[in-house]
Amino acid sequence: MTDYELAHPLYLDVQMMVSFLAYLEGGVYLSSEQTVQREKLRAGKIGHGNEVKLPSLGALLGLESSLNSESSHPIGETAETKVARHHTAASLFNALYGFLHQDNAILTLENLEQLTSVTSGTFVKLSGRYTGNPLEEMLAMFTQVMSYMSEIASSVEEARSQKSANRKSGNPQNRELAGQKGTHPYSELGDQFRDFEQSMEMRFIRKMKEELEGSPIHDVVLETASGIKAVLTVSSEYYDSAVAERLSSGDFVVLGKVTRVLRNGEVINLSRRTVVGKMEDVSDSVTNAMANIPGFTLQSNEPFVSYPAVQILPMAIFV
Repeated sequence: MTDYELAHPLYLDVQMMVSFLAYLEGGVYLSSEQTVQREKLRAGKIGHGNEVKLPSLGALLGLESSLNSESSHPIGETAETKVARHHTAASLFNALYGFLHQDNAILTLENLEQLTSVTSGTFVKLSGRYTGNPLEEMLAMFTQVMSYMSEIASSVEEARSQKSANRKSGNPQNRELAGQKGTHPYSELGDQFRDFEQSMEMRFIRKMKEELEGSPIHDVVLETASGIKAVLTVSSEYYDSAVAERLSSGDFVVLGKVTRVLRNGEVINLSRRTVVGKMEDVSDSVTNAMANIPGFTLQSNEPFVSYPAVQILPMAIFV
């Protein structure tokens, strides 16, 4: 049996893959047509009789064979059919990956010592744990929490509105209810939320989320067992929420071109796709605001990747 490995790409930059394959192969055929010839024996007929269908592989390919019940001697017959084969993006990637692997054109980045010899443009492969983008995940969590907080604040406001209406009511029982002591259990939390909702930090957070979601490029992170972090600059054309969910917290392989090697003391800011991320003072204020939502405590994740790390333009993230 041929020794081969089948890769299933969850993220695939089709444009990059096809351009590489076209250069190596002198062009890329996405489909092909093949003429298949088969020679078979069928029974000669004497008179008219009943034909019995014979199941065969040829029937699956559009050919048909039969046998006359009143046969006398075999007659040779040749049949041909045209079979169309279509490539998929994944099948083309497997062909390219197999070729590059056999030709030793890929550097497998496994340990820290290799970083000294890696330069921009090096074709590398890394295996590790996908950790995504902590900032994007924090913003997503923040948005979910804020929706719950909005429900709480609305509940507090409804209770106050009802109490005010009871005070003005002509019904003595309603006025009695309005005079009872006690407040909504989440009154303070609701007030804090409404104040925060109108704050400048909240406006920056919303804008930041819009910019990250609308960016043509996303920064996501994969970390190897040896501690090397790879910042993957994935294209939004091939990376969406479904891809992100499939990659979430799994171990995968990345194949791509190195675009930057971080040296000791250098960092990559994962909020660099936003205006806020380029304003250090504002960025710190926004991060602190997200980590201290009224009534909740979110663990703050610094949106920075530091040495040892590389930045990669990925062709594929696969398993």
